[in-house]
Amino acid sequence: MAQKLPDYKATAGMLQVGTDPERPDAEIFHVAYTLKGADPAKRPVTFAFNGGPGAASIYLHLAAIGPKTIQTAGDGSFPAVPARLEENPDSWIRFTDLVFIDPVDTGYSRMLPGPDGKPRDGKPYHGVAGDLDAIAGFIRQWLTVNKRWGSPKAIAGESYGGQRVAALSRILAEQYAINLNWAVMLSPAFRLELSDPHYSLVAPMTLLPSQAAIAAHHGLSTIRNEPAAIKAVEDYALTAYLAGLATQGRASPEELAAFHAKVGGLIGIEPALVANHRGRISEAVFAANLLGKKGQVIDTYDGTQASDNPTPEKKDELGAFDRSLNILSGVLLAPFMDYVRKDLGYVSDRPYIPLNLPVNMIWDRSAKLGGPDDLALALAQNHDLKALVLHGYHDLNANYLMSRYVLEQTVRGADTRTRLFFGTYPGGHMFYLRKKSRAEMAADVRGFYEKAP
Repeated sequence: MAQKLPDYKATAGMLQVGTDPERPDAEIFHVAYTLKGADPAKRPVTFAFNGGPGAASIYLHLAAIGPKTIQTAGDGSFPAVPARLEENPDSWIRFTDLVFIDPVDTGYSRMLPGPDGKPRDGKPYHGVAGDLDAIAGFIRQWLTVNKRWGSPKAIAGESYGGQRVAALSRILAEQYAINLNWAVMLSPAFRLELSDPHYSLVAPMTLLPSQAAIAAHHGLSTIRNEPAAIKAVEDYALTAYLAGLATQGRASPEELAAFHAKVGGLIGIEPALVANHRGRISEAVFAANLLGKKGQVIDTYDGTQASDNPTPEKKDELGAFDRSLNILSGVLLAPFMDYVRKDLGYVSDRPYIPLNLPVNMIWDRSAKLGGPDDLALALAQNHDLKALVLHGYHDLNANYLMSRYVLEQTVRGADTRTRLFFGTYPGGHMFYLRKKSRAEMAADVRGFYEKAP
């Protein structure tokens, strides 16, 4: 039986930020958990955020690392609504204080009124650069207000939040004089510039092991559903599959047929469809076809989860948003609203926005920040920094091999490589919805924090 969580203090509130610190123009909602009686000089503090862009931190907060979590079956599926909260035995509060940040125009965070009394336009924060400045400014402000500058510091982000972590690990040091000790990325989606998918080898190469893992889960692959078999597909993807893609233009019909049959067997897709797509089965084609004979479509965020396909006539695309995007926000919001009002004592007439899709659609992505090179530079410059990259095997949107491949290509120094770590678990983008994976992740992250530099 898991031990009870340590005695902690929970607070919810706002902090003001602005491009000019002397003239704040926005306020950021956050929930902080701090261990009672701890020595601030030794107790780490971790600033956590989700991604989107346009997502509040409710997902990591109530489904992964906070002291409270939703009751689930623990197999990656969502609970029936209304969901209920319970103590999270795998909360990171056991080894670090936690501050959950809702970026501007997510959660309760909003722009402040201008001189005319009307809310300012949030456009300056609806983009890569402005968003990073807001989060960095918040971290600086929180450390000052709470007298925690002397504490060990960490940031943790999921999905697009991984792009934030990569950029902030560098920006915080260079522009804010905040040197981090740890950077944790869950299912990170780095800023990457891949060439035309018709010719690119990297995208299909890194996607293949996750597709095979999903097919194996559903009993449709030639491999067994176990990590060692997935590792063998990873090795194949980096060698023979890569060569097979590159030489299709000069292979004989017999060689092509054998190649497409091999790939189809691994990922559970008919060889004829693999051939039609030149050995490159995209996320959407895979999701729409793997369980097509059953009239089902898989969730690209977690390929172990399937639903009836509302548009079975569409073989090369998905006719609706993934269930994870549409349903999980509602699962989490109901218990969060009761919790934040009743337990945390924070009351607001504003709607709490778990996922702001309009903001996502207008996001300014022009700033070239948040790539693997930012993390590589931060690791090279800050010798106290360690980075941990965590993924679920069954995630098509941010596949684990992509992160490993690009970081292995970018983080090249002998010392920096010793401070870069990886973890992979059964499950999808939100692999922590599986109780076993969540527990393994918590143990791994704790070891990562507590391991001597």
